[in-house]
Amino acid sequence: MPGTASVQLPDLLGLSRVFELRTNRHCHAVTSASENWFLTQQNILTDAEKTALRSLKIGLWASVCFPTCDPPQLRLATDFLTALVTCNSRLARAQTLRDCGWEEETSLAQNNLFRDLMPKLTSVLTSESSRKRFNKHAEAFRAAQMQVLSRRQNNTLPSVEAYVDLRQDLSGLPMVFNLIEMAEGLTMNLDDRRWYDLHRSAIDVIALSTDIFAYNNDLQIENKFNIIPIFQADNGVSVQGAINCSFSLIRESFQKFLTAEAALTVEQPVQGETTSPSGKWTWNPLSRRQPSNSDLPSEQVAPLSSSDSTLYLRGLKDCIVGTLNWSYETELYFGTKGDEIRQFGWVFLRAKEQE
Repeated sequence: MPGTASVQLPDLLGLSRVFELRTNRHCHAVTSASENWFLTQQNILTDAEKTALRSLKIGLWASVCFPTCDPPQLRLATDFLTALVTCNSRLARAQTLRDCGWEEETSLAQNNLFRDLMPKLTSVLTSESSRKRFNKHAEAFRAAQMQVLSRRQNNTLPSVEAYVDLRQDLSGLPMVFNLIEMAEGLTMNLDDRRWYDLHRSAIDVIALSTDIFAYNNDLQIENKFNIIPIFQADNGVSVQGAINCSFSLIRESFQKFLTAEAALTVEQPVQGETTSPSGKWTWNPLSRRQPSNSDLPSEQVAPLSSSDSTLYLRGLKDCIVGTLNWSYETELYFGTKGDEIRQFGWVFLRAKEQE
């Protein structure tokens, strides 16, 4: 058994409480269609993956990340996120790229999880530059998986700083952010350095939070490519100490996101948003308490001058707040205990999986 019987997770939901949580009204129908497709396909998911699929609620994740798009775009996002979650889950135990679905070590189109999706994705990305960015991010995703496998074989771990850099590509989130352009039909120049800072900060918030959520699973199978054991190896701290250090990184990244957002906005302040969401959230999305009025900002900076930029920035916020809330609803991290852990934060650590 681990030396620490239980740990308390930080209030990750509290960071994103200033963002509106929305869900796509097509969630149920699209989720059912996507799950049925994966369950009836041969040679994509294993029998164990098919059994677990519905409990993962990946359609819900897509619906909170892309709350305003139409059913065809939401279906494509749901299928992509299903493939991404499966590929990353396989990596936790993998010894070779083939274990993660790669038949050839060349492109995402040669991974059997993504093969049927790639023609659809490239056809709906709104510009040549967005397609090039997606392909670049897909290659970085494959390269990051290769680095993990190489380090695992050599029994070496990166430093905290190197791991945070690796986690950017390993998460697959740069590709997910490409889908914001698809969902909103945007044509944008995202080469500005300020967009880079926003992307990096948003990915760090989501990916490192996911590491905290996934720690118990990784502990059980001795997967050390998680920010918590990386902090332990690098700084010699306890599990709880590593969780606290990780949360400090996440909180710092969130503040960087807000700073980068301010750099992209007009400085004239306006009152906070009052528009209603396009869909209704189907559970209590707050963490351990309802926010009082004093928890919420009394004013926000005016929107970006470009409507496309405003929509894209809103999409990044949807991905942050949606993913953090979904993480307590899916059974991927906490089984059926998500609501209890959201309320109180305590997680009982599991023993190592028997051979």
